[in-house]
Amino acid sequence: MSTMLSLSASYCSSSSRLFCPFSSRLFGPFSSRNSLIFFPHGRRIPLSRTPRNLSAVAPEQENGVFKSPEIAKTFDFASEERIYNWWESQGYFRPNFDKGSDPFVIPMPPPNVTGSLHMGHAMFVTLEDIMIRYNRMKGKPTLWLPGTDHAGIATQLVVERMLASEGIKRTEMNRDEFTKRPTNELPISKKGANLIISYHNILEFGKLEKPLIYGGTITNQIKRLGASCDWSREHFTLDEQLSQAVVEAFVRLHEKGFEGVTSCSDGGLDSWTLPGSRMAFSLLEYTRFFPNFLPPPSGTGLVGSGVGSYMVNWSPTLQTAVSDLEVEYSEESGYLYYIKYRVAGRSDFLTVATTRPETLFGDVALAVNPEDDRYSKYIGMMAIVPQTFGRHVPIIANKLVDKDFGTGVLKISPGHDHDDYLLARKLGLPILNVMNKDGTLNDVTGLYSGLDRFDGRKKLWAELEETGLAVKKEPHMLRVPRSQRGGEVIEPLVSKQWFVSMEPLAEKALQAMKIMIQKFWWKLQADQIAHNPMVFLPSSGTSSYSAQPIYNHWLSNIKDWCISRQLWWGHRIPVWYIAGKDNEEEYMVARNANEALEKARKKYGKDVEIYQDPDVLDTWFSSALWPFSTLGWPATCAEDFKRFYPTTMLETGFQRQHTTLEETAVTFLYVMVPVVLVFVAVVVVVVLLTFNGRKMSKTLGNVVDPLDTIKEFGTDALRFTLALGTAGQDLNLSTERLTSNKAFTNKLWNAGKFILQNLPNENDTSAWEKILSYKFDSEGIVVNLPLPECWVVSKLHLLIESVSASYDKFYFGEVGREIYDFFWADFADWYIEASKGRLYHSGVGGNSVASVAQAVLLYTFENILKVLHPFMPFVTEELWQALPYRKHALIVSPWPETQLPRNIGSIKKFENLQALVRAIRNARAEYSVEPAKRISASVVANKEVIDYIAEEREVLALLSRLDLQNLEFTDSSPGMISTELFALHGNADQSVHLVAGEGLEAYLPLADMVDISAEIERLSKRLSKMQKEYDALKSKLNSPQFVEKAPEAVVRGVQEKATEAEEKINLTKKRLELLK
Repeated sequence: MSTMLSLSASYCSSSSRLFCPFSSRLFGPFSSRNSLIFFPHGRRIPLSRTPRNLSAVAPEQENGVFKSPEIAKTFDFASEERIYNWWESQGYFRPNFDKGSDPFVIPMPPPNVTGSLHMGHAMFVTLEDIMIRYNRMKGKPTLWLPGTDHAGIATQLVVERMLASEGIKRTEMNRDEFTKRPTNELPISKKGANLIISYHNILEFGKLEKPLIYGGTITNQIKRLGASCDWSREHFTLDEQLSQAVVEAFVRLHEKGFEGVTSCSDGGLDSWTLPGSRMAFSLLEYTRFFPNFLPPPSGTGLVGSGVGSYMVNWSPTLQTAVSDLEVEYSEESGYLYYIKYRVAGRSDFLTVATTRPETLFGDVALAVNPEDDRYSKYIGMMAIVPQTFGRHVPIIANKLVDKDFGTGVLKISPGHDHDDYLLARKLGLPILNVMNKDGTLNDVTGLYSGLDRFDGRKKLWAELEETGLAVKKEPHMLRVPRSQRGGEVIEPLVSKQWFVSMEPLAEKALQAMKIMIQKFWWKLQADQIAHNPMVFLPSSGTSSYSAQPIYNHWLSNIKDWCISRQLWWGHRIPVWYIAGKDNEEEYMVARNANEALEKARKKYGKDVEIYQDPDVLDTWFSSALWPFSTLGWPATCAEDFKRFYPTTMLETGFQRQHTTLEETAVTFLYVMVPVVLVFVAVVVVVVLLTFNGRKMSKTLGNVVDPLDTIKEFGTDALRFTLALGTAGQDLNLSTERLTSNKAFTNKLWNAGKFILQNLPNENDTSAWEKILSYKFDSEGIVVNLPLPECWVVSKLHLLIESVSASYDKFYFGEVGREIYDFFWADFADWYIEASKGRLYHSGVGGNSVASVAQAVLLYTFENILKVLHPFMPFVTEELWQALPYRKHALIVSPWPETQLPRNIGSIKKFENLQALVRAIRNARAEYSVEPAKRISASVVANKEVIDYIAEEREVLALLSRLDLQNLEFTDSSPGMISTELFALHGNADQSVHLVAGEGLEAYLPLADMVDISAEIERLSKRLSKMQKEYDALKSKLNSPQFVEKAPEAVVRGVQEKATEAEEKINLTKKRLELLK
């Protein structure tokens, strides 16, 4: 089975939604008779070049949803919301099991409920929707499961800022008051009920009196992008069922490491399994790869280096740990401080350079490079830390010390630096914390205790200057870690936290993925299975950059995961402690307070008192369970779980140079955290850049709002632009690209208008029977079509085969480019133009050529709409609904068959005809022939070529603007011109000779194109002017003074101009000779 997980180019960090004012009920009920097609309205073939105005009833008057190109001049972007709501009202977004095939499932990576829509969301919505719509049309039951996460830090910030506006601090409230406070700022909405956190029962459902600011905003914004999600299954990470899954996962990870029994259960305590009927391997093959939790480390100040002591990114403002992903580094001006440390027992000093002098109170050693001759004699001695009343620290040797940075002496402060922390643990050094949780200095700093860390820095430096221990401070560019949410400087801090040990997970992950791929080998290409433990698509062969090395490198350098957050908003950690006991030793992990109390009473008696851990889980903990918790887990017998699990695919983006490897690879947490392999492949997408090539960033203030883009260019143009990127490469989202693709939308619309205006009246039964009788899946019919029709149908069949293969390989950029090129360069520019001669001159009663042209136009256009629909769903559905005799809505229409007949010989023949047309058009342009003027021509070719070219003389005359009455065809070898050939046109020497291709030439009489005498006069004047310019250039080049003294580049430029002028002179002379 299959599932797609999707993370976008810029992750899915924050989202919001535009409120959608439309509702399906506004349009009234849709009967089976009128829900898919328009009320029949008349059409017939116009007998002149100007299409006849039709008096049919406007289709939107019939059902209020769709507009026909016959009525509307251009596609109206306002129709998009109406079309979307109609799709949803018809139930097209829900999985349909009528055909009984394996489902195709994407659990949407839940965007933050508090954010606003950005181009990262537009990218992931577009790409996932392309996959969903394609597989839906392929007949698979498709489920795109939407929802949002509770955005722990972001949501708490919203509420705290709201309180601050009222002059209230969170610390002035208790937890229940904070989480139960009913406010219109609380950004949660689910099916008419609003969720308010209650940490007694995890969740309570209740109605809020005030309207919500956020609520369904992000949902409606994603809808605006055309996401065909099953909104009846929408989830929120704080839903009751998902919250139950979070608690269950925590408990089982702690108790069993996921090594449960394999029987199906309803979510009880005894088992956790995947349905064996859906998978060829059991739970035990991979779920045991979950790591164990490590208990929180103990103590403050001097902390031991044993297991459980971990450093985190600490936010002093929020007073919580934050993930690496929530830390943004900025280049800021600062100082490098030089401080003297006295060597104990000697008069020598070692000078240390540091950017954070206030952390010297946490120094536990000085390190020097053992190969640095300046300091090698001090190794093994002790140094005295300034301002600490004589505290001694060892001077140690370490090869990692950079001799060229600062003074070459490194202070080791493992309580406040990530690298120092790792080094201290490796060497067994103590870890000394000098900072309180609010960013003030603690009692370890002595007289500086209580000072803000930055104020303490200033005071310390001033006193170091007074004591003579300050050497200097010099400007230095700093890489400052700041909170993505609050903007404050993040403090590396050792803190009591719950961690997941990730190394065992990383070690086993690749093994588990190999198992998954072996079990799902039939879904993958053999070469992908053989060489990759996880399949990244599109394969790196189409890109200059491969995701596989990044993924492998990340696994090899993975860090432990801090899962606890010191917040009041989120899933509270299901751990209870015994009042009066040591937290590290006396705790119970339970599913609820009653279970915890029961466990405690069994061990400590009935009078025992317990209290719950105040922390909440990292939002990613619940998001990591999203692929299966949304399907009903831990109730593995849930219908959705049995039908839709496991899933198929992860869609993600990597950001190469723009972020650290950890920030890039953190998007894989959907894969790595549960290690339940919910997909067999990874779809890698592009990184979005602005028009000037810079990464989109909130920090840089250059984020483009997709809703603004939609208002100007339409959803389809935006989606098409985003989908054209090549995996692994950057995509510049420029106005030029969007404008071009908006023009593509208009071109589609105009093509639809032309076709509709040239189809027979729907009441003309005999005409429609004739059109519908053509079955282009038959080789006999295709090869017997006239040349232009055979060419375009053959090209269409090749296109369908090619784009279907590219869809399957996730080469979406290739799909878009191929469809664009075929529609614009082949269908619109050539076949539609060629068909006009058949349609406008069909004669009384019509003829077979006209009906063939009509059938081919309709067949080709409807298949273009089908293959383009996943990219541009709105305009294609609107055009589809305008076509007569539609059995289904386009969104659920069957995908075109592949391996359809094609005639390669006809394609080559028509390409010869195109080459001849281009040559004639170029000659007309070169001689500035008026567009409306028709000219004579003589076409020369061998018999084989002349037969099929002459047969399409009307097409040739129409496309080249030739005089059909003076168009001659001569069966002769090219270059062998008979005297009779120009009897009509005069001397062959006064004709333009064109070579269109091997075996095909043409002669265009000059007298038809220009006034020869006037042209001779014009060219003579032009030749005289060019000769003077050429002589001046040659004079310069013949001057030794110029050649020797002028810069080489200047001389080379003059030489190039002289060469170009000489070529133009020769060309003009030849043209004059031809005319005289």
